[in-house]
Amino acid sequence: MPVLQRKLRAVIDTNLFISGLFARDSLSAQLQDLWINRDFELVTSIEIIKEISRVLNYPRIKEHFKPKDKTIKRFFRLIFRKAIISKDIYHIDKIADDPTDNKFLACALEKKAHYIVSRDPHLRNLKHYHGIQIVDATTFIEKVKG
Repeated sequence: MPVLQRKLRAVIDTNLFISGLFARDSLSAQLQDLWINRDFELVTSIEIIKEISRVLNYPRIKEHFKPKDKTIKRFFRLIFRKAIISKDIYHIDKIADDPTDNKFLACALEKKAHYIVSRDPHLRNLKHYHGIQIVDATTFIEKVKG
């Protein structure tokens, strides 16, 4: 009997989430489209979702992008409907320079993600963590489109 290979699972960092909402021709938007089309499984956590919400409420984000409340609510509904959400059980202290980035490692480890997709040098410099590859958006998109 053939072994079923599960879909790629990825944790996407906050900056890529935010830019995917507002820059529709960007790599971030391509990531969101691939996720919405179920080409990979998005893994996130309550802690990551809270950070996204916090960033969306920054005055500079509100001034520059002028997000509509309706768009933001639809975005979060989509996350809760289509993403795999960890329960923030794991706590990791791997990244000392920016401890807030540890939540991405913990989420990926808890839900057995294959990738963390990020622009953040604190994460990207690790390259991998317990078998989880840490890559940029271009590399991940190429992998998904295979």
